[in-house]
Amino acid sequence: MSNKKIYKGLNKRRKFHFRKFITVVLCMALIVGYTYKKIKIDEVFKNINISKSLSSNLSSIVDKLYFWQDPGSEIFNLASTSTQKTDNSSQKNISNESNKEKSKENSTANTEVAVVEGIDVYLIQVGSFDNNKDLNKMTSKLKEYKIPNSTVKIDGANKVQAYVSFNEEDVRSHLEKTKKIVDDAFITKLEIPVLSLEYTEEYSYIKNIADSLNSLLKNYQEESNYINKNRKNLDSQEYKKILSKRENILDKLENEVNKIDYKELDSFKTNLLSYTSQVRGNISNYGDKIDTDDEYKYEALLMSSIQMYYEFINQIKTA
Repeated sequence: MSNKKIYKGLNKRRKFHFRKFITVVLCMALIVGYTYKKIKIDEVFKNINISKSLSSNLSSIVDKLYFWQDPGSEIFNLASTSTQKTDNSSQKNISNESNKEKSKENSTANTEVAVVEGIDVYLIQVGSFDNNKDLNKMTSKLKEYKIPNSTVKIDGANKVQAYVSFNEEDVRSHLEKTKKIVDDAFITKLEIPVLSLEYTEEYSYIKNIADSLNSLLKNYQEESNYINKNRKNLDSQEYKKILSKRENILDKLENEVNKIDYKELDSFKTNLLSYTSQVRGNISNYGDKIDTDDEYKYEALLMSSIQMYYEFINQIKTA
C-alpha cells in the first residue's frame, strides 16, 4: 500500500457543524450555571434556621390577622392560646369598663337634686360661754326679765341668744331693752346653709324628705311672724293650728326618713330622727293651753327648734 493512499484526505479542511456547536455550548452553560447557583444558595442558607424564621413570620401574620378581626368570632380567631387568653381578658376588661361608663352615664343622667333652702335668722346675742356656771347665770338672769332665750353651740362655744325673727327689724326693736340688762348685747345672724341631696329614682323618697324640711322651715317662719305681730295678744286656737301643722309635717318627714335603707345615709337618718324627736319634745312643752303671759317661753322653744336645725345641718355637712 502506498503512502499516498494511507494519508488520503488528511490534509483536506473539515466542514463546520454549527448546530452541534450551539448544542454543546448550551449544555456547558447549563452545567456551569447550575453549579454556580448551587454553591451560592448553600452559602446563603448554611447559617439560617429556616423553621425558626418561618415560625416567626407565621406568628407575625397570625397576630396581625387577630387584631384585625373580631376576637369574639371563632372563625377569625387565629391567635395562639396564650395570646387569645390575654387578648380576651383585655377585651373583657374593656367591655366591663365600657359597661361601667354606660351605667355611670345613665346613673348621672337619671340623678336629680333635692334642695332644702337655706335661711337667715336674726337674733340678739347676749353672751358666749365656755363653762356652765356662767352660762346658767346668764340664762337665769334673762328668765327673770322674761326675755326669750336659747343656747346654740358655734365654733365650740355656747352662744346665748335672745328673741328671734326672719326679719331683722323685728329683732332690732328689742335691742335697746336687752342692752339695759346686758350692755354688750348685739344683733347677730344665724346663717343656715342650703342642703342639697342627690338621688336616683330608686331613692325618690329623698325628694319627699327635702320637701318636708322646707315645709318645716316655713312653719317656723309662720310661728315667728305670728309671735312678732301678736305679742301679748296671742290666740290659743290660732297658735295651736301652727303647732298642729308642725306635727303633721314631722309625721310625714319621719315616715319618709324611715324608708332610708342605704348605708351611706345612716348618719343622716340617725341625726334627722334625733332632731325630729327633739322638736316633738319642744311642742309638748308648749302645753295644752296657750297663755299670753308665757309668750316669751313659746318664743324660746321656737328659737331652740331653729338652733337645733342649724346644728343638725352643720353636722350633716361635716360628716
